Amino acid sequence: MKQNIKHKILGLFKSRKLNVFLLFFVLSFSILILTKLSKSYTATIPFEVNPINVDDTFVVLNKDQLKLNITMETYGFNWLRYAINTPKLDVDFKTDVVKIDSSLIWSVSRGFSNINNQFNKQNKVISINPDTLLFKYDINNIKYVPVQLNTTVNFAEGYNTLETFKTLPDSVKLIGPKTILDKVKVINTESLKLNDIKTDVNIALLLNLDSLGNQVKTNVKEVNFELGVSKFSEGIVQLPIEILNSPKGKRINYFPKQISISYATSLENFNNITATDFKIICDYKEAIDDAFLTPIIVKQPEGVKNVRLLQQKIEFIIKQ
Repeated sequence: MKQNIKHKILGLFKSRKLNVFLLFFVLSFSILILTKLSKSYTATIPFEVNPINVDDTFVVLNKDQLKLNITMETYGFNWLRYAINTPKLDVDFKTDVVKIDSSLIWSVSRGFSNINNQFNKQNKVISINPDTLLFKYDINNIKYVPVQLNTTVNFAEGYNTLETFKTLPDSVKLIGPKTILDKVKVINTESLKLNDIKTDVNIALLLNLDSLGNQVKTNVKEVNFELGVSKFSEGIVQLPIEILNSPKGKRINYFPKQISISYATSLENFNNITATDFKIICDYKEAIDDAFLTPIIVKQPEGVKNVRLLQQKIEFIIKQ
């Protein structure tokens, strides 16, 4: 018995008459829906608001609780779109909101035009309720905090840089409660390790902002790490030593009279470096147990790295 019923049902679905009926039914239903959606209807729908052009020091506390009920006349297609995905309406704090006592107030009289302009010409806005919105707010502090690179750069042999490691921008504007901002000293970048570097570096790095929490806002989410890389060469210059604070009435005889200094610089800058760009002194007051003097570099040019003395001690004797 069950098999007979099953065969009859399958036979209906295979029937050409049933297929034609279903086709006409679907077409009729589609035409009915299109006809309904093509007509104009008047209805009211609630829209959430989105504050824009808010002063950096203002924090709106209740924006998620406020809505505007817009009564308008428009086609069914538009109503369907709003039912599926209702957009937020921008409320411009520069033009449509006034500050009264400790509140920021939006009114229909000031903001109707801006709201109306956010709908296309097919939508006719009839009324907006409520006629005022009260935005509660708090005042935040602003603090500029330096960005700290969390970066390791290993250059290929014979390559280096004359630039300091820095980011663009080198600081971040934070907006939030003073008690929180006072504790923030630096903002770290994400970790980055570069090896065997021979060419200039230009990389975007995300900032680690998770520790700031939801109460702190910032205008920057990432920074650029830029670094110029050059071919380097080592140079050596020989300099005379200047003795300071010699004992009165006595003469210091020391050896050697000159010391060599090694340094590294870029090939482009190599010919610009001369011995007169450096200066070495020995201070008699700093003599170690009257046995030797310690040379110190007190002058060196910009554009050099890894500057070092090739001799660390100066022997001396005092003559009357």
